[in-house]
Amino acid sequence: MKGLLMVKIFTLFFLLLLVSRADGTTTNIWTQSTESEFDKGINQNVSIHSTGEIRLSPKTEAVTGIKSAFVWSMASNLQNQVFVGSGDPGTVYCIKNGSEAVELFKSPELYIQSIVCDKHGNLYAGTSPKGIIYKINNRGEASAFCSLPAAYVWDMAVDNDSNLFAATGNEGILFKISPDGIPAVFFDSPETNLLDILLDQYNNVYAGTEPNGLVYKITPAGEAQVLYDASEGEIHSLGIDSSGNIYAGTASGAQVFVPAAPAAPAVTQTGVVTPFSKEEKAWDLNLPEELPMAQPASMAQQRPPSRETEAPPKITGIPMAPNYVYKITKEGLVRKIFETGQALILGISLDTQDNLYVVTGNRSGVYKVWKDETSSSMVDVEEVQALCCLNTNNNELYVGTGNMGKVYKIWPSFVTEGAFISSVLDTTTISDWGCIYWEAAQPEGTNVTLATRSGNCEKPDLTWDSWSTPYLLSGERIISAPARFIQYKAALQTVNTDTTPAINMVSLSYLPKNQPPKIVNFTIEKEPSSASQKPSEAKTDVKAETKPQTPAIQKPHHQIAQKNIQWDTEDPNNDSLQLTIYFKGEDEKVWKVIDKNTQKKGSYAWDTLRLPDGKYQVKLVASDEPDNPPETALDAENTIQPIVIDNSRPMIKSLNTAMGADGRYVISGAIKDEYSNIIKVQYTIDGHEWTSAYPVDGVFDSQEESFQITTKHLTPGDYTLIVNAFDSEGNIGVEKAMFEVR
Repeated sequence: MKGLLMVKIFTLFFLLLLVSRADGTTTNIWTQSTESEFDKGINQNVSIHSTGEIRLSPKTEAVTGIKSAFVWSMASNLQNQVFVGSGDPGTVYCIKNGSEAVELFKSPELYIQSIVCDKHGNLYAGTSPKGIIYKINNRGEASAFCSLPAAYVWDMAVDNDSNLFAATGNEGILFKISPDGIPAVFFDSPETNLLDILLDQYNNVYAGTEPNGLVYKITPAGEAQVLYDASEGEIHSLGIDSSGNIYAGTASGAQVFVPAAPAAPAVTQTGVVTPFSKEEKAWDLNLPEELPMAQPASMAQQRPPSRETEAPPKITGIPMAPNYVYKITKEGLVRKIFETGQALILGISLDTQDNLYVVTGNRSGVYKVWKDETSSSMVDVEEVQALCCLNTNNNELYVGTGNMGKVYKIWPSFVTEGAFISSVLDTTTISDWGCIYWEAAQPEGTNVTLATRSGNCEKPDLTWDSWSTPYLLSGERIISAPARFIQYKAALQTVNTDTTPAINMVSLSYLPKNQPPKIVNFTIEKEPSSASQKPSEAKTDVKAETKPQTPAIQKPHHQIAQKNIQWDTEDPNNDSLQLTIYFKGEDEKVWKVIDKNTQKKGSYAWDTLRLPDGKYQVKLVASDEPDNPPETALDAENTIQPIVIDNSRPMIKSLNTAMGADGRYVISGAIKDEYSNIIKVQYTIDGHEWTSAYPVDGVFDSQEESFQITTKHLTPGDYTLIVNAFDSEGNIGVEKAMFEVR
């Protein structure tokens, strides 16, 4: 099915590609076909399968009558009657007719943390934070069964001989309690909490722990071994299938405290079991002064320091790493079969076909994992936490939640209709819509239709158009108005609640309206010249510098004449671009081509050596014509302000020499350049060191400058003076003068 689907998607894409290239436009396809893609949408009575299918959700009903903040635990008897343990306050409910919770027992404890039924119809309720276990017989009469030296009775199980096992914290002790209520330490673990336990058909006990995330197997003789050591710190829930495979769910990465009751005075022990009084008065408990060991401890390990008894259960907070369900086979092989991110796995249960159900907290979720290890979401619950779940023998699933405390009953049948609303597609610009396609399995009596809506803001609001009339057949043309954003809605229906349609692919095509290219940057830089150095400060006197100067290293003139043209362009439609660079003289009318290319970002060395001196304009035109027909192609252009092309040397004129005082000579002159500013003057006498000269007005900043040089003391004789003048374009003017000192 998946392979055929991918062939169809590829064929559709190839045909659209051919159409795209035939008329020069760029058609796009948006496809959703995976669980991660569908998970971005909104589910209305539909479930998302791990194979990438949208199906109708199972029928769900909220059970009425729960008045507590948390539903911590669930149990059922042989008659499929469901019981619920809750808090705050700690109350046991019985669910009547699968739809109404009736209060069966209300304890003075804060939480009914765990409940279990034995084969005689007796119900046991373990509490926290005092560790008291109550027994409610099949006539509804409640009594204190026993009190344990533990703050929390996290979970309980009953063996074939009606012995009760209690997993506790914060000392990590597994108690075995006889049918007459006498407790004994069955396994003293080095862990802080034993959070969940179960028994197999041979009365082996399995326990999940924290803080080291262990799964223990304890034989009926009390011999313990570690079945699995998870990398996560908490094994919160356990399950076992008909073949004896163990399932372990982790809940690591977050902890938020739940208020616990203040410490109570020690309870005296008289050895007498008394029924629970309606007035909630104190009662006597049958706890012996010293607890016997049921079997010698086989794992003597150092216990970590005990925590305060007020430490609450781990139930909330956002985990920073995924949590998993591990499957541990009878051979001891372990693999991950389910993963959830930023959620805690707080309960697991199996149905009669060995399908696994998982509930999560902090990001509440209810999931089904089939025997083939594929999975899907089932229903969305409003509460923050799904804390526990229970399957009855007729495969009805009950889910308990916290904040607020509710119970949901989930049938094995489907709802009659549901809808899936996709995430919003942003096409980045106004787009025309093509056709909408989908692949779906539609058994007899089921139906699938799709609709679309569009708008120009990312979040659908009143400015969006209404949902279109339903598309009945895959491949129909989308009738929503052209817009930037689009969204689809899939409607699923069935007249037979035992079957559901399944959507496994939706795609739609669109053609963005063509938008002009954008010129992000367009500049021209001249090749830097080593002579283009201004003095650090203007000097007011005209004395020559005494610091030796080396002659400027002049680049070849053809290199100095090059202009470095740089550009950066982009296209909103991601079209290919044709870029053309033009130039013309300031007084000319016709643009001449410098270069053509298709690089959206690049540079070009423009040789201006053969151009006459003057001012020129340079223009860049970016066109998307390569990907669009001429009638719809668009372009953008940018013209740089007139630049100077100057390949002529500055002219040095009126060079005069005159005898000054103290054997010094005074040399003066004028420099003129037609287009560029003079930036430096330097001279040398008889080929000695080059010395900078400064302008008469103190600053080189114009095309005409005057300078005056006063030499150092010169002895009588003949001298040769060479003057260099530099303009801003790297051109150098040279003049020579000879004079005699008498």
